[in-house]
Amino acid sequence: MLRFLAWLPLLILSVLAADKPAAFSSAKYDKDIAAFEAADKATPPPQGALLFSGASSLRLWKTAGLDFAPYPLINRGFGGSKTTEVLGYMDRITLPYHPRVVVFHCGSNDINAGDAAEAVIARVTEYHRRLRAKNPHAQLVLLSTTQAPSRRAKWAEMKKADEGFRALAAAHPEVRFVDINPGLNLPDGEPRPGLYLKDNLHPSEAGYAAMLKVIRPAVDAAWQATEAAFKR
Repeated sequence: MLRFLAWLPLLILSVLAADKPAAFSSAKYDKDIAAFEAADKATPPPQGALLFSGASSLRLWKTAGLDFAPYPLINRGFGGSKTTEVLGYMDRITLPYHPRVVVFHCGSNDINAGDAAEAVIARVTEYHRRLRAKNPHAQLVLLSTTQAPSRRAKWAEMKKADEGFRALAAAHPEVRFVDINPGLNLPDGEPRPGLYLKDNLHPSEAGYAAMLKVIRPAVDAAWQATEAAFKR
């Protein structure tokens, strides 16, 4: 018993530290994150904004500021990032903004690199947990993986991840799942003409317009749901 009591303070400290991940660093993306931080320092972004969090399909959405007006938008999509990296950099490019609504789109790169859907679902679930722990009124618009033509071999695993995302949304009223694939692909899975770039991976300008049609209503609903909490 005395031995247990001697260890008890260390156990308590370990539990308290569990919600404070070790500093994350990726040689591939540290410069991108540092650039975001430099931009934030030069022109502090608004608190309680609409935040894009995820990979390159968000980063490349050049008309997003106009498409989601009048909401103040912070776009922090970066590179070919995976959920490990988006989760790892949360303390630097998500949580400091205290976002009102987050549009999250990441996971396809994980699966393309060989990760199982279950691992992706677990990391997105952890992202949601940490977002709400620091921002209890924030809403999450969770986009499906992109079943792009160039990644057809991974579609089955991507669909498993999407089912996990759908289940997360069903369990939490502040999460809205949006499947972007019907807008980009035909019912048989073939790409709708003109909606992908030549890489058959990223949306074209017309592809973003198709995505907007299904994402904007979810963002509007999430923004409205937070009206009382963020009213000034």
